[in-house]
Amino acid sequence: MNVKHVACAVRGGPESRATVMKAIDLSLECGAKLTFVHVMDADFLGYATIGPLSVVYRELMEMGNFIMLILRDRAIRRGVKDVDYVLLEGNIRKKLRGFVRETNASLLVMGRPVRSPGSNVFKEKEIEEFAEELRREGELEVHLVKQ
Repeated sequence: MNVKHVACAVRGGPESRATVMKAIDLSLECGAKLTFVHVMDADFLGYATIGPLSVVYRELMEMGNFIMLILRDRAIRRGVKDVDYVLLEGNIRKKLRGFVRETNASLLVMGRPVRSPGSNVFKEKEIEEFAEELRREGELEVHLVKQ
């Protein structure tokens, strides 16, 4: 497959390091554009009974933006010529699927679920199924990185 655009789904924690490094390596190998993608799912705001949660959410978005700037800088320093990032809001599965369709990304790099204090969006079997759905839906290669 001729890879022209690598999308890298980033959770944002330290467990994303291997995923980010693999995406940078693949982008350099292929001479492809690289886009880091971070999706914030704000479903919890629908259950909020107090106002300050929206303030916390805005701060989380600002932190996400800062993290993406750092990753963009890291990729540039490694030699990636065309790199950007996007922050999306909503359901992670829907937003990732929509992003790869809209941008015609040819490769999506995602980290496999890890044991961590927070919850994972995907369980191991679910991420395999999601990756297979994406492969079937279009000409998209999905690379799952072990953390």
